[in-house]
Amino acid sequence: MKVLNDKVIYTAGENGFCHNRIPGIVVCDDGTMLVYYECRMGRNDWSVSEIGMKKSADGGKTWSAETYIASGEGKNTVNNPVMAVMPDGKIVFVWLENYKRPFCKFSYDKGETWTERVEILDAFEEFRPDYAWTVAATGPGHGTVTKDGRILLTVWLTSNITNIFAHHPSVAAAMVSEDGGETWHRGDILPITEVPDPNEACMAETSRGIFMNIRNVSDRHRRYIAVSDDGASGWRDLHIAENLPDPICAAGMTAKDDVLYFSNCVSENGRVNVSLSRSADFGETWERVLLNESGGYSDVCINPVTGTAFVVYESRQENEIRAAEVEI
Repeated sequence: MKVLNDKVIYTAGENGFCHNRIPGIVVCDDGTMLVYYECRMGRNDWSVSEIGMKKSADGGKTWSAETYIASGEGKNTVNNPVMAVMPDGKIVFVWLENYKRPFCKFSYDKGETWTERVEILDAFEEFRPDYAWTVAATGPGHGTVTKDGRILLTVWLTSNITNIFAHHPSVAAAMVSEDGGETWHRGDILPITEVPDPNEACMAETSRGIFMNIRNVSDRHRRYIAVSDDGASGWRDLHIAENLPDPICAAGMTAKDDVLYFSNCVSENGRVNVSLSRSADFGETWERVLLNESGGYSDVCINPVTGTAFVVYESRQENEIRAAEVEI
């Protein structure tokens, strides 16, 4: 693998926001890429915010001006945006308001226009008989559209009655839609006991099953892996990935022809050394290319037109969002 180019697409202070965080990326079948993120008025997770988006229609050479696709209306946080692109080009966009109210809307023209939002709280309420959550979030990153046309979103949930703003203790799970995002249902909560507070996760589909790669707060500083046939239930092969060091930070994952691509900060001691890793043996071994000695949250896609990977990531202590193109 080789880094072909690496561009800044956002710098802190642009457009009146303190900084932008939590980037995700999706790609359409014509190669158009959408990058989306939280535009925060402050520097914490509960800051008043908007969801911003930039597009590239030329393989990452240029990026559009920032547009806003979900609003905190000057009083709320809008958080953890996730998108998924259906085979027919429909883009499904899911996010939460104040880590409590999940919404969904659609675009049929590559993000130029969007439908009105629809609240999808009922799907998250399905968790309550098993887990009385006080905070909920999607992703972050992008959703996975399976070969049979289902949409899978990773989610994490917190139950903390003494501090309803806390993001711990937490559990990880998935949401599934079988009708292009019109309706949603919960998956199983992953039965993880080896590591504390599994939360922000990413997914990829392979012939061996759907892999979930999970952030956690273990002092071992390693990612956690689980596999499912349908990406929502029957989780198996749960284990600590000793070959995936991680400083407790969100990451991205995708797959192409059974090759896994994973973006994260390859470090045990801070959000540095953001890299793209590649595995042709279902995660048994990885080869890596360093993108930036800085780092932060990241996500990854494979562009079908350029045949390259694009990693969108935070850098310079969350003061930049960059997009790197990698020859794979």
